[in-house]
Amino acid sequence: MLRRNGTVMSWNADKGYGFIQSANNHQQFFAHITAFSNRRRQPTIGDHVTFTEQRQADNKHRAVDIDYVRTKLSFALLPVLTIASAFIVVIAYFGLLGYLPTQLWWSFTFASVVAYIFYAFDKKAALNNKRRTPEDFLQFLALIGGWPGALIAQQQFRHKTRKRSFRVVFYLAVLINIGAITFYMLEKDTIIQWIKAMLGAIKL
Repeated sequence: MLRRNGTVMSWNADKGYGFIQSANNHQQFFAHITAFSNRRRQPTIGDHVTFTEQRQADNKHRAVDIDYVRTKLSFALLPVLTIASAFIVVIAYFGLLGYLPTQLWWSFTFASVVAYIFYAFDKKAALNNKRRTPEDFLQFLALIGGWPGALIAQQQFRHKTRKRSFRVVFYLAVLINIGAITFYMLEKDTIIQWIKAMLGAIKL
């Protein structure tokens, strides 16, 4: 179903409901607190959200599956930040020990920053109905080591968190990335010898 962008125009905290105005046609939709994905905070007037329109039995429309459009970090992101930071730190640590190329830490950090930026731009494009970033490119960034930045952006901007097919491919890319690093550390000498042999064959 098509998601809409809107703004909370009124909210009754005691009764747990209010109205959201669509950014497209200024139509107002009834919204109940149970329809919000994040119930750790109370909606406030002026909150920017995305939602799905649902037609009820009485032919009236209401907002469901409501997400806040996040613009800043929150404590809810702490687990994701911990995972992403731990991965980068581990890569740097193994680089210092000589198990991984030191350049890999810089490459993964750069890829994470690029991924975060592209997710932010894609979220903005989605809200303004503009040209989107291809999903294949976002997945490619995750595959080459940018998944920590992508993971943070997904949770912060509530972007690409609902499309199941995208999530499956994303986590598959994460597993492939981690698996490739692990395989390299375990078979480092064999891989280096294979590369040298290949380069020697090319020179000949």
